[in-house]
Amino acid sequence: MMYSPNTEFLKGVLDSLAATKIPVHFKLPDATVKEPFFVIGNRIDDDTPSSKFGAVIDTTLTIDLFYPIASRTQLEEAIFQAKKALGQRRNITSDIRIDDSIGREVYHVIFRVTDYIF
Repeated sequence: MMYSPNTEFLKGVLDSLAATKIPVHFKLPDATVKEPFFVIGNRIDDDTPSSKFGAVIDTTLTIDLFYPIASRTQLEEAIFQAKKALGQRRNITSDIRIDDSIGREVYHVIFRVTDYIF
């Protein structure tokens, strides 16, 4: 079965993150699910035609990593492994925060993955 380029992009991200052995969800799980886990979130597209690439979609995907607050060193390793698993992209940024929105204090890393979909 053939899927849309956007579906293939999301599947590729899901498969890449699976290599980290950290569970991946497409929505925030309930409070009984312990971290670490990823949540693949919003995606923003720009499909303005480009003279350089032709038919291409410029997409930015948000991925959240919720990680136990116990060790900043282990968090930094998890961030490195996630970026390594995602591979070559146009751009990957990460923003580290301390967050209690899931009912307990955790590290919350917000990744923004920007890439072209052909």
